Amino acid sequence: MKKIIKIKKIDRLRYIWIFYGGLAFIVAISLYFTWFRIGAAKTTKTITVKSYKVACVPNVQAEAFLAKATNSTTILYGKNIHNQLSPASLTKVMTAVLAAESGRLNDIVTITQEAKAVEPYKFGAIVGDKFLLKDLLIATMVSSSNDAAMAIGIHLGGSSDRFATMMNTKAKELGMKNTHFTNPCGLDIGENMSTAYDLMLLTEHAIKLPEINTIANYRKVLISNIYNTKQYKIKTHNKLLEYNPMAVGLKTGYTIKAGPCLIARAKNGKKDAILVILHSGRGARWGISKKYFDLILKQ
Repeated sequence: MKKIIKIKKIDRLRYIWIFYGGLAFIVAISLYFTWFRIGAAKTTKTITVKSYKVACVPNVQAEAFLAKATNSTTILYGKNIHNQLSPASLTKVMTAVLAAESGRLNDIVTITQEAKAVEPYKFGAIVGDKFLLKDLLIATMVSSSNDAAMAIGIHLGGSSDRFATMMNTKAKELGMKNTHFTNPCGLDIGENMSTAYDLMLLTEHAIKLPEINTIANYRKVLISNIYNTKQYKIKTHNKLLEYNPMAVGLKTGYTIKAGPCLIARAKNGKKDAILVILHSGRGARWGISKKYFDLILKQ
């Protein structure tokens, strides 16, 4: 009799294990598919958003394009303005905004190994060297130096990841609903994405900052470390500043994934216009800029 009772207890335990094991399996499967759906949503390149009024959809050699007068709420020319794409170094406009608004432009910034290690565009600082943050801002905006942008991010954020969080917080504040930054430089790390429309919002905010307006118009400039023991020649990649007298900035960008990109601003008398070009054809961004600045500013 005792042996039979023992067997019944074992069977009861076995049923309990089977029940809870099955329950755990169901929970695990549910969590997996929930994670899969969230992951898929994060990697979507085009997001459906509210339709904005665009006066004209141009035939331009670019994946996305936007042009408007700065004192107008009308987008004069727009193509795929809400498509999420890699913005390359146009990302650095956000890095510059956070630097300019930090109130810490006279901070002394030490170049770290992490900042030194980024590729490919660097102004050439060595690990341990020290610069004023405002000089690193110049290198970031004028020559698109990744080492300068990374050094700014690490200094202001404590790490590049925490600075990316600051960038995304600011993007949300500006209404950049379809933007996600992963690093201060615009490197194609993770899902570093934006849209022509969001970058327009960022640009219209950035040009309100006098530090950025001044720097964005530099063709060539010298910066030095705080000891004045070494100088660095900083030169713009923005051909508009060299060949178009109306141009006053703002930022070029390029990666293999993003292709040639550009945020440009030009003025003619009281007229003021900006345009955003994402993923243009090779060499096409300069001709596109000239054509549409002429249309907006010379008529």
